[in-house]
Amino acid sequence: MATFSPPTDNFVFWADARTTGILAHLRNGPRGRNVFKLSNGGYTENQPANVGEAVKTYHGGHIHQLTSAEVAELTQAGYGAYITA
Repeated sequence: MATFSPPTDNFVFWADARTTGILAHLRNGPRGRNVFKLSNGGYTENQPANVGEAVKTYHGGHIHQLTSAEVAELTQAGYGAYITA
């Protein structure tokens, strides 16, 4: 079954220049981006102003199992690189 891991950004700062101790040694970490399927069939990473517009949410930082229809839709929307077979 195919899976989808939404894109991530590697800019979560665990510490700043003033931090000492163990946190000062951590590198920037990943932050998952949510992908929303909209009621009009489109996809966005921006949270819709109207909650009812989002018919499905792929939460960042999680792995989602997909149906073949979802694979086709996400690939067409430009998320094919984040899908594994």
